[in-house]
This record gives sequence, structure tokens and C-alpha cells, in this order.
Amino acid sequence: MAVEHRGEVQPTTPPHAILVVDDVRSNLVAYRAVLEPLGREVVAATSGREAIQLLEHRPFSLLLIDVHMPGLDGFATVELLRNQQRTLTPVIFITGETDDLAVRRAYEFGAVDYLVKPVPPEILRGKVRNLLVLYDQGIELEKRAALLTAQHQQILAADAAMRRTDTNIGILAHDLRNPLAAITTSADLLARFPANSERARRTVERIHRSAQRMTTLIRDILDYTRGQLGGGIPLKRQPTDLAAISRSVVDEILAGNPVARIQVETAGKLTGHWDPARIEQALSNLIANAVQHGGPDVRLVALEDANDVVVTVHNGGQAIPREQLATVFDAFKKADGAEGGLGLGLFIVREIVHAHEGSVAVTSSADGTIFSLRLPRFSGDGTIASPLPAAAQDG
Repeated sequence: MAVEHRGEVQPTTPPHAILVVDDVRSNLVAYRAVLEPLGREVVAATSGREAIQLLEHRPFSLLLIDVHMPGLDGFATVELLRNQQRTLTPVIFITGETDDLAVRRAYEFGAVDYLVKPVPPEILRGKVRNLLVLYDQGIELEKRAALLTAQHQQILAADAAMRRTDTNIGILAHDLRNPLAAITTSADLLARFPANSERARRTVERIHRSAQRMTTLIRDILDYTRGQLGGGIPLKRQPTDLAAISRSVVDEILAGNPVARIQVETAGKLTGHWDPARIEQALSNLIANAVQHGGPDVRLVALEDANDVVVTVHNGGQAIPREQLATVFDAFKKADGAEGGLGLGLFIVREIVHAHEGSVAVTSSADGTIFSLRLPRFSGDGTIASPLPAAAQDG
């Protein structure tokens, strides 16, 4: 923000200094005396080379430079600066000659003024004051423009977030509609069947599956919301056997996908201090994703690796395009043509693994797609989890 004072814009940041260049030291002393009442630091240089070095290390609000100097004259100095500077410093040339050609050349170099010695002090001070006001106003306008751009981007991001939220709510409402309709219809039918009939049993199973589906959808959207708000996935750590969980998850998925062929391989110590419900959720999402998108043949391998457990899930099917691999764990990313679900499965996998201080990765080629999880076996306080009792490890 700028503060208005007597018609001039006072920048909130410290003002840039004035650079005065002249090979005659007495002239530098005189310029300093004339310009110091303006309240700006006056920096002196005795050559074009020295001026260039100063301008490489700090910004100046104005360059006041003599035309005739040994070595690099004023014109040559400004030409070099124009080739090096991204932001051009305003320039006033001072000379002892009234040469029309020199004047034209000065303005060709982009000079804002050209003064002929001797310059009355009040005229020099007045011109410099006016140029400083314009310079400060330009800097302030640039800051305001940058601020407006940033605010505009924030507004666009907020609008996009609101649109995504609306879309997500719509997706959730749509996906909840089908299982809810199944529950309602099944409940109506159940009232018409004898309590012990086979049709009643199948109807109850349909209600149960639909309710579980709705529970999963609601759980996923709540987990996503926690992640967006920075809360992360909550964990209830306890000694856990990943091998037993893997077999349980595979059995459950096979029950719902009888044509699937899921191979499970485990080796080494696969116990850790994890949240068993969350680990089950992550593995279920991964294997269900593999069966849905990669065909019936899936291979799950869980191995001990020092203080970690590494789980890989391999499936066949078409390779994931390279440009999609970087976002495959993002929320609401669904495979082309995929139906059902919110597209949160792999996002939830990543959040659960990260909550356990682990890592996730994916590779894909013509040979298939491999998702891998690495889970540290240590607990949240950094201690290694104790092995489970033998009965628990046997599953």
C-alpha cells in the first residue's frame, strides 16, 4: 500500500538510491550537496565501469551520468546497461556541450532528460524530484498489479475448488442413489416374503451389500475431506499382521468376483505397528482397482525389507499412459470409461500409507501395472513393533 502525501506516492519499501557518475570528484561533491535535500541516498561513481558494477548489485531509482568520461563514456556505459538490465533505470545525461547530435543520441538511448552544464541547482533538484515521484509511482503500480494478479489467481483457485466441491457432492449423490434404491426396493420386497424363505435371505444379502457400498462411499468422501482440510487420515495403531490382512482382503474380493484369480505370496516378518482397519482398506482398494482395470489375474506380494514391509500388487491389462502416471493417486481420478465409484480409491491408499509414514509408487508397461507400498514397521514413537503372538501370525 502507498501513503498519499502532498500529491506524491510514498512507497512502503525503502526508496532506491540515486547513482551519480562523473570522473571529476568536485562535480560529485556538488551533485551530492544539491540532491541530498531530496531525502535519498546519493551514491557516487567515478567511471562507467564502477557504475555498471554498482548497478549489478543493487537497484537505483535514477542514474545521473556525465557524457564525457575517459574509458567508457556516458553513452557507452548506458548502452552496456541497456543490454544487461531487465528493469531499465531512468537516465539523465549531463554534458558541457550543446550538440544537437549528442542530444538526439541521448534520447535514442532512452534518456529521460539531457542537461547542459552548468545546471542551476534548483533546476537539477526539481527535475530529479519529479522523476523520483514518477519512478516511485511506477514501482507502486507494479506492486499493486502483482497483488491484483495474485488475488485474481486466488479467486480463480477458490472458484475452481468450489466447482470441484459441487461436482464431488453431485457424484456422491449420484453414486449413493443406486444402493439406496436397492435398499428401499429390497425392504419393500422383504415385507412380502416369508421370513425363512430363500428369496428373503437373498433380499437381506442385497440390502447388506448396498448398505456396505453406501458406507464405503461415505467413508471415502469423509477421508478425502479430512485430507483437504489438512487433518490427514486418523490412525489407531496396534500390532498388526499384514499377511493375515492380505489373505482376508483377497478372500473377500474373491467372494464378490468369482472369476478373479488372485495369487498371494508372503515372505519374512510382516508384522508392524499399524492401523489394521486402514491397512485393510488400502489393500482392498488396491486389489479391487487391479481386478477392475487390469483383468482377472492379480498377484500380491508382501516381503520384509529391513525395518519395512513392501507390498506390490501386479495386474495385467493396458498400460497406464505415461502422462497419467503422475496423477494416478490424485483425488477423483477415474480411468477412461470407468463407471461407478468416486475415483477416490487410490487417493485414499496414498493418504493411508502417508499417515503410516510410508510411500507409494506405480509403474506401468506392456507387461502390466505394479502398485507398490512401503510401510515402516516402527510405531509412531519410533520404536520397532513387537512381533505378534504365534497364533495371531498364523492368521
